[in-house]
Amino acid sequence: MAIVTLDIPKFRAMYPEFSNVPDEQLPFLFDQATDYLNNTDYSLVIDPIKRERLLYMLMAHLAYMRFGDANGNGGSGMVGRVSSASEGSVSVSSDVGPVEFRYAWYTQSPYGFDYWQATKIYRMANYYPGSSYG
Repeated sequence: MAIVTLDIPKFRAMYPEFSNVPDEQLPFLFDQATDYLNNTDYSLVIDPIKRERLLYMLMAHLAYMRFGDANGNGGSGMVGRVSSASEGSVSVSSDVGPVEFRYAWYTQSPYGFDYWQATKIYRMANYYPGSSYG
């Protein structure tokens, strides 16, 4: 099995909307992504090409939440979706809505939600027919 290494030009090609994030920040985001997805020989994601794609999704999620994208989306520091807004004396509130706590963090960005959906197979129970416990 192979360990994925950060390929900055490849990340930039996959996520051009993060041109506002300096190259110097990307290794930190990659390292942080490996806190969420194991990037060792013991990873559940055996295929290194798929693991790279998933790690880059996590990097995009982290970049979106921390810096926002070049179009001004994300990066607000707010957690959740806007649930109400006022104009006079400016007031904004947010909530996560009816989302389970275990994946609420991932729903903060489209990239996190993509990651959550793409990794659901790794959160499912495994059934091995024919085993008997006696």
